[in-house]
Amino acid sequence: MSTNKLVTEKIKLWGIVQGVGFRPFVAKIADRLGMKGEVLNIGGLVEITVTDEPRQIDAFVRTIEEEKPAPAEIVHIKRSRQPVQEFSGFTILDSGYGDDEAAMIPADLAICPQCQKELRDPDNPRYRHPFISCMICGPRYTIIDRIPYDRDNTTMIDFPMCDFCEGEYTNLHDRRYHAQTISCHNCGPVLSMSVEEGAALLKAGEVIAFKSMGGYNLLCDPLNDRAVEKLREIKKREQKPFAVMFRDLQQIREFCYVSETEERLLSSSARPILLLEHRPSDSKEINRSRFIGSFLPSMGAQYLLLDQISPLIVTSANLSEMPIIKDDEEMEAMMRRQPLIKGSISNKRRIQVRVDDSVARVIDGQPQMIRRSKGYAPVPLYVNTDFDGQILAVGGQLKNSFALTKGPFVYMSQYFGDMDSVENQRIYEEQIDRMGGLFRIQPQLAVCDLHPLYYTTAYGEKTGLPLLRVQHHHAHVASVMAEHDLKGPVIGVSFDGTGYGTDGAIWGGEFLLCEGGEFERIDHLRYVKMLGGDSSMKEGWKSAVSYLVAWENGYADEKEGLAVDLSEIMEFAGTQKERSWQGEELARKAISAGINTIQSSSMGRLFDGVAALLGIKERNDYEGQCAIMLEDAAADPAPGRAGKLARDFHHQIAKLILNTCEEIRKERGVSQVALTGGVFQNKILMEESLELLRKHGFSPYYNISVSPNDGGIALGQAYIALKKKEAGYGD
Repeated sequence: MSTNKLVTEKIKLWGIVQGVGFRPFVAKIADRLGMKGEVLNIGGLVEITVTDEPRQIDAFVRTIEEEKPAPAEIVHIKRSRQPVQEFSGFTILDSGYGDDEAAMIPADLAICPQCQKELRDPDNPRYRHPFISCMICGPRYTIIDRIPYDRDNTTMIDFPMCDFCEGEYTNLHDRRYHAQTISCHNCGPVLSMSVEEGAALLKAGEVIAFKSMGGYNLLCDPLNDRAVEKLREIKKREQKPFAVMFRDLQQIREFCYVSETEERLLSSSARPILLLEHRPSDSKEINRSRFIGSFLPSMGAQYLLLDQISPLIVTSANLSEMPIIKDDEEMEAMMRRQPLIKGSISNKRRIQVRVDDSVARVIDGQPQMIRRSKGYAPVPLYVNTDFDGQILAVGGQLKNSFALTKGPFVYMSQYFGDMDSVENQRIYEEQIDRMGGLFRIQPQLAVCDLHPLYYTTAYGEKTGLPLLRVQHHHAHVASVMAEHDLKGPVIGVSFDGTGYGTDGAIWGGEFLLCEGGEFERIDHLRYVKMLGGDSSMKEGWKSAVSYLVAWENGYADEKEGLAVDLSEIMEFAGTQKERSWQGEELARKAISAGINTIQSSSMGRLFDGVAALLGIKERNDYEGQCAIMLEDAAADPAPGRAGKLARDFHHQIAKLILNTCEEIRKERGVSQVALTGGVFQNKILMEESLELLRKHGFSPYYNISVSPNDGGIALGQAYIALKKKEAGYGD
């Protein structure tokens, strides 16, 4: 080829392009195509410089896009011509810190099929190595200290490579070429207790601790009622179901119904806990709910343990609502306080950031996040915006995640849970600083909820940044708009338990008209005088009493807001002579006198109240339990009278959504609908609402990559701020 046809191009790639073997992959493609140039990690992106004919460079880029490693994601490519450079070959350069471009760090990746095969191959040098990994699997975010993602910038620096591992690490044609987590029996972390010893304790009905990628877990046998009782005593968790880890897909199918989509999600590199409807079982624990939170192992050590005993309950090592334990000293202290924990399978690989397992489900035939954490955080979401500034969205008070923006990229943090504890608040603040440092983000604006008593609101205030306050349900709807890049006005149907309204009332059954960063409240569930305080959120019977009093005082005849026909439910409740809610009379007097009451349009509280009125569940022993059991009753194939009324109630709410959207479409000409909020974690309600809306010509959207509950509102807060900044807010 003649030199006058040669050009030099610099190619920048954003996305999940570090920690997934991307540079070695690029080098192999260049070797195959005879390309000359260089590649390096710079900041959080990959930069390639090549010299060749333009059509050959086009083919090179196209091949990279088409054949990228399985865990990699390319979000954006930028190509630019440079002065012609001569290269003698193709080289992987040492990483550079980079400029102020948006950086991206991969999430933790579960053990890949090839490493699983080697784990069980007696002839392989890494046979039964608990930390086996390669360039497309292993921990990433939980062990990184700073970018770029290189071994020296992770906690693997504590484990110098042996000659064998270094030979593979430096061999261009080896599958562990530049695999930053490479290790073997000679140079890697080791377990503090053998899997055989741990399995013997589990088989004896004991509870043990296990150090995973993102923190310590507590393990026990779900088929041993006494073992589960011990775990519940340790966790102070009386009722809420535990997640169960299975050996493989075949074993999951023995306990649960699994679709092809669910199989793919269970086997994905993120390995989320997946809510699966279970088969009939004799197990008390498995029968506790209609769904089992089911998942597969993420690391070799877990596979080795489950080869000995499976399935296993695998839950965060903490007290309920407290942060997961990540440090060895923390776990040792918990074991001293909790003698029911009989052993620990630990290791010396440091965890830089604690990350809980993600939770997902399949809804409407596709995966949806319920808790976005391990395997997904901190992979950013792309938002279509012209604003290139940086924003901190602090999220809500419950199920918290925060977000940081840099240009069009929104970096969602891992899940923190409820922000009531000092421990969670401390970790939350540490992680805002850590993520800001990792991604070189210095926010110019903070966004918070309207609620004046949220810890996150107070945190937003103390940042000293200009502060934008966003209504809670508007943020929910905006999170859907951000995910789907919705243009023009959107009918937002935001149903959840609580949210501070612009009129000082508690909202939660809202129909909003949203466009850009603005919203208008079009309609809402009819206000009810609701008993206030935290106890009312836990005690569904108090919501029931609030609706009983409202019904007796003419709720059905009020003109403002949307009414639900509760006549059959009230009639059924009146026939339940054995009903005995201690404190009902006092609650009635408080409501009548307006003592500790607030106007509420909450759909979540209505679901709680209906569950109590039907005698299904009168108290939330964990968040959302009344509504979950109401849905379970509605799904029962032989429901009885209460179950039939529960089913009819779900139908009625779906029709309420359709009818209200039709009225708004007549008046405003809008057919895009966003369904969001914690109530839409209800599978029956969500799928029936989607079916009705589509049947009547609407285009419904809902959260997929973030949760419909409060874990997703930071994305909505960020989106609203971005759109307001585009429109000149604060200028």
